Amino acid sequence: MSNTPLMVFDSGIGSMSIIKELRKELPNENILYFADRANFPYGNKSHKRLLEIMKNTIKYLERFKPKIIIIASNTPSLQILDEIKDKVNVPLLGVRPPLRESVKLTKNNHIGIMATESAINSKEIDKQINDEIPQKIFVNKYNASPLIALIENGDFMKSRKKIRKQIHRILGDIEDIDVITLSSTHLPFIVDQLSEEFPSVKFIDSAKTTAKNVKQILTD
Repeated sequence: MSNTPLMVFDSGIGSMSIIKELRKELPNENILYFADRANFPYGNKSHKRLLEIMKNTIKYLERFKPKIIIIASNTPSLQILDEIKDKVNVPLLGVRPPLRESVKLTKNNHIGIMATESAINSKEIDKQINDEIPQKIFVNKYNASPLIALIENGDFMKSRKKIRKQIHRILGDIEDIDVITLSSTHLPFIVDQLSEEFPSVKFIDSAKTTAKNVKQILTD
């Protein structure tokens, strides 16, 4: 078991933000990365189609006998993980919006969630909000799929102007929101530009939390 790898997969480059944190927390672990390019993007798939993709992908990855499989995407982690984790032979871990952390950080009792269109419209994210965010805190949800597409095709490295335009198109006037969760693993790639455009907002992602969770599971 000590020599078997950690397995990380996603449909796009977003999972690289997870791998970066895994390398910091677990520098001695081998990591296998599976880029599910055929099914990009997960964020616009129906629940039925996403379930089929997850089952087939995990079945394929089990042949590598990993210690743990990490679904490095918020959308299937929200919508599918709980449905399948007890039906596979390998421990599964997903990535979810860091809502509890946002509750601790907000001073204005008003937070935002940036995620894919599918995640934003899912009943699962509404359940997580109801479970983890007190009623006194207001929540705004933002469909970041157009921005995620620009990050995936590399525009974030070529055109800050194009990214800036899309950021403002999505967020608009965020008023008294002081914390926004980056609930897509793509979004940390532009956290510097998000902070530059909205310096009064704390942008948080779950990559660090995910890496710490993996370490804890392996320790246990």
